[in-house]
Amino acid sequence: MQISDWVADFFKSNEIDKVFLYPGGTVAPLVNSCLSRSIEIETFKSEQGAIYAALACARVTGRPQVAMVTSGPGVTNAISPLADAFYDSTPLILITGQISTADLKTRSSVRQRGFQEVPTVEITTPITKRSTCLMDVEHVFREIPLAFQLCQSHRFGPVVIDFPMDIQRSDVTQFPQVDKTTSTAVENTLSSEVEALISQIVTTAASSQRPVILLGQGALIAGQYPMYERIAKLMDARIVSSLLGLGSYDVTDNRYLGYLGHTGHLAANLAVNDCDFLLALGTRLDVRQTGTLVDQFVSNGRIAWVNLDADELANPRVSVDWKVQLDVGLFCSVFEDQFEGRVEEVDGNWVESLHKIQKEYTEDRPVPGSQELSPRQVLQSLSEILKHVAPVSVVTGVGCHQQWAARHLPYHPYNCRFLTSGGHGTMGYDLPSAIGAAMAEPDRTIVCIVGDGSFLMNIQELAALNERGLNVKVVILNNRRLGIVSQFQLITWGTDPTTGTFGTPDFAMISRGFGIRARQFTSASNIDEGLQWLFKHEGPALADILIDPEADVVPMLLAGQSLGEMWTGRSTT
Repeated sequence: MQISDWVADFFKSNEIDKVFLYPGGTVAPLVNSCLSRSIEIETFKSEQGAIYAALACARVTGRPQVAMVTSGPGVTNAISPLADAFYDSTPLILITGQISTADLKTRSSVRQRGFQEVPTVEITTPITKRSTCLMDVEHVFREIPLAFQLCQSHRFGPVVIDFPMDIQRSDVTQFPQVDKTTSTAVENTLSSEVEALISQIVTTAASSQRPVILLGQGALIAGQYPMYERIAKLMDARIVSSLLGLGSYDVTDNRYLGYLGHTGHLAANLAVNDCDFLLALGTRLDVRQTGTLVDQFVSNGRIAWVNLDADELANPRVSVDWKVQLDVGLFCSVFEDQFEGRVEEVDGNWVESLHKIQKEYTEDRPVPGSQELSPRQVLQSLSEILKHVAPVSVVTGVGCHQQWAARHLPYHPYNCRFLTSGGHGTMGYDLPSAIGAAMAEPDRTIVCIVGDGSFLMNIQELAALNERGLNVKVVILNNRRLGIVSQFQLITWGTDPTTGTFGTPDFAMISRGFGIRARQFTSASNIDEGLQWLFKHEGPALADILIDPEADVVPMLLAGQSLGEMWTGRSTT
C-alpha cells in the first residue's frame, strides 16, 4: 500500500464520500487513491470554486469536508476561501500538493526550491487552526487524524495539510488501524464559578425592563431553536441576530426585530441601543455589529456574553459585564432551569415603539420618483414564492445584494437557511457555495442571490452547475454598479469614479452558453412572472434582473454613529 491509499482509507472511515478538487500534478497520487476507494472526485473550474463548494457543504452538514489543490498557484488561489473558513468557523481540511522532501530539505536560502513551490505552511498558518507539511510517513499517521479532530473541535475552522508528492507515493507495509476520528469534546464542566455567573445573569434578566437576546452564528450552530423561543418567552425579550445568525429564529415571529449592525434593521439597532440588558449568545460582537462608538454600545445597560472562544472573551471590543466561556446550548439549558420568573414587567412603551418602527418598514424604500425596478420589490416577490417552495437555502455573494437579501427574505430555523461570507466578506462566494449546498442537500431548493460584480468573480462555475444539473436558482440583482463601495464613496466624497458605472455583460446569453436556462427581466410589470418562471422546472436556471442603479442600502450605520443613529439615504443628506 502507498501512503496515499492509507489516507484515502482514512477518509472513507471518516464518512468522506467525496473530495472537492481543482486538479494538479502534485495531488495526483492522492486523487488516484481516492478513486480506487470509490470516493467521488468533484472537480470544479477553479480552486476557489472547489473550496467554496466544500465550505457550503460543511456548513450545511456540520461535518468537515476535504478539498485538494496543487502546489504553488493552487495554494495561493486557495487563500480567500481558506480565510473564509477560518473567520466564519467552518470545518475544512485542505490538502495542498507540494514538491518532494528532498528539495524541501535543501537550498533553504534560495527564493524557490522547485517548480510551483510556495512556502505553504508559512503562508497559511495565520488563517488556519493548524498548518503542517508532512515530511515523513509517521508524520502522516499522526497529522491526518489530528486534522479531522481539530477542524471539528471547540470553535470550528480549517486545517491545512501540505503533502509532498514523494511522501504520497511512499510504500508502507506497517500502518495504524484506520478509525473514525471524533472531535474533542468542548469542556462544558459547570464549575461553581460558572454557575454563580449564570445565576447573576438570570437575576439581572428577570429584573430587566428592556431585555434583548442577540443570536450569533454560535447559536445557529448550536441549533437549540425551541430553547431560544422558550427563553425569549421567559424573559419576555426582543430578539435580534447577527448577519451570520440569521435563521436561528423565525424572522416572522413577533419577538424578532431583525439583524443588528452596519446594514441591519433599524428596529434591531434601536432595541440594542436602548436595552438595559443584552444576552449575546455565540457572537463576536465585532465592529459590524457594535458600530465604531464602542463606548456607546448598550451604554445604559448590562451585557452577558456567551462564547466558546476564550481569546474572543479576553479581547472584547465593548464593555462586558459577564463573560461565559460555554457552549450556547449548555448555557441556555442551565439558564432556563434557573429562571424562575420575571421580577418586573417589561417596558411596554419601549416594545410598542420598536414594533411601530418595524411596521413602518423603512429599509430600502424605492428611490422617490424612480421608474426603475427596486431591489426591495424583487425580494418581496421572491419572498412570497419561497414560502411555497420551502425548504430552501439562500446563498449570497458580498455587496448590496447580500444586505438586501438578509433584510427581506423569510428566514426560519427549518424552512429557510442563509449562507454567506461574513468575516472575510468575499465576493465570489455565491455560485460555488450554492453548488456545494445543493450537493449536500439535493432535494432542497437553493436560491443564489448575487450582484453583477460578485457574480463575475466565479462565473466559470456555471459549467460545474450545468454538469451536475442541480436545483440552483440564480437571481442576479444587476445594478451595473459596484454598489456597496459606490455608496461608501458617494457618502464620503460625493463621487464614485471607480465603482459608479460597472460595465456588465449579457449574463443571460453567457449562461445559455454554459447550458443554463436564463432570461433577463427589466421591469416591474414582469418581475412576478419572471420569478415564477425561475421555479417552474427542476434544475438550474438564472434570472438577470436589472434593478435601479441608484438604489442604496438604506438605512446604514456609518462610522461615528451610535446604534441609535443611522444614515437615511442620499436624498436626506
